Amino acid sequence: MSDYNFDDVEPVKINEEYPQLCQILYDEEYTKTMGILLALLQKSEYSERAFFLTQKGIELLASHYTIWIYRFDILIHLNKDLFEELDWCEQIALENEKNYQIWNYRQLVISRIVATTDKSSSKKFEPHREFPILEAMLDSDPKNHHVWAYRKWFVEKFALYDDSKENEFVNGVIAADLRNNSAWSHRFFLKFSQDKEINKQVFEAESEFVQAMIADSPQNPSTWNYLTGMYNKYKQSLSELEEFCLKFVQFVDGQVQAVESSYALEVLAKIYEVNKTDTSVALYDALALKYDPIRVNYWNYQKRNLPVAQN
Repeated sequence: MSDYNFDDVEPVKINEEYPQLCQILYDEEYTKTMGILLALLQKSEYSERAFFLTQKGIELLASHYTIWIYRFDILIHLNKDLFEELDWCEQIALENEKNYQIWNYRQLVISRIVATTDKSSSKKFEPHREFPILEAMLDSDPKNHHVWAYRKWFVEKFALYDDSKENEFVNGVIAADLRNNSAWSHRFFLKFSQDKEINKQVFEAESEFVQAMIADSPQNPSTWNYLTGMYNKYKQSLSELEEFCLKFVQFVDGQVQAVESSYALEVLAKIYEVNKTDTSVALYDALALKYDPIRVNYWNYQKRNLPVAQN
């Protein structure tokens, strides 16, 4: 198997329980590797040969969470170079794009580096070292939610909310695909997750930016959710968006005649709930019957909760 000797290890038997509804037919290499790994794990062996074998096991099945945790324990016991481990892990990530255990593992390793490294040390962790692998992963799959979730953790860990490179990256992803909801969610997280006060000028600038993106793609739920999310978070009246929404909805004699964006129609229905309930009812009907019938039950629910429906 390698330069390491495992003759003294009795492999744990796997997949031999009976009866089985659907037995998995593992090949000989997998059965032997995993059997020895489980035997070493049961003995709590933290050795170089065990460390080597975790790599072999991960190469065979990168989603095996137990092996990742075992590898981390060995890493700490043997006082391995944590930066070298991050480099090794990058190659595994590139070969297993949909794997989430890798990103949990990187969290463990980076957290360990931060916890054990003196701030004056020449080997302290530099957050921007992580950007190339994240960019490579998201270039390959711009909507990889495992990587976006890790990136969120990373921003929180190192307070990168206002980091110029982080913001430049997410803006680039949005520019490449206005419908990338993951990127819009990350931008919202960067801008508004800290629950800090935001001045009116900054709020209006962000609102104008999103409105410009909506104009380029009016039927994009990501941008509309972002825009209304801003107003809801900071308790701003949606009525401020009436004029903007009317750019995408055409009325003739008070009746909806043309709709470029069903999301604009929805926002208008919400705006008119208070002072123009009859109009709001008409807009919810239009959504239910023509412009978004797949959510007919939701629109009818919204209509039933209007003041006019309660009288």
